[in-house]
Amino acid sequence: MSDPSPSPLPSRRANADYTVVDRTPVLLLDGELVEVGQPDQAWEGWVWVSNAADRGTYVPVTLLEQISPDQARLREAFQAVDLCLKKGETVSCLREVCGWFWCRNAAGAEGWVPDYVLS
Repeated sequence: MSDPSPSPLPSRRANADYTVVDRTPVLLLDGELVEVGQPDQAWEGWVWVSNAADRGTYVPVTLLEQISPDQARLREAFQAVDLCLKKGETVSCLREVCGWFWCRNAAGAEGWVPDYVLS
């Protein structure tokens, strides 16, 4: 008997347009040291970090290994890339982290989308 096919990725539909504001997203590498700032007031489980190049973004706290109160190491690489969506567009959700989904659109582009945009 052969292995069953993996189940299809869950799909969700955009209930509104979602436009990306930051066109130069931050890429943090696995093991990279970052300065830890304030928690995100709107999204529980996310915290502001800055890298050695003084580029900052919010990341899930679960990706951080705390070294000191103001410094942490990334447990895995993180891309702060949002995915633009048009209302009615369907995307495959690949991962959910604290209210945000890492999604892939029909063209193969991937990025983060907040849960309130998806139905």
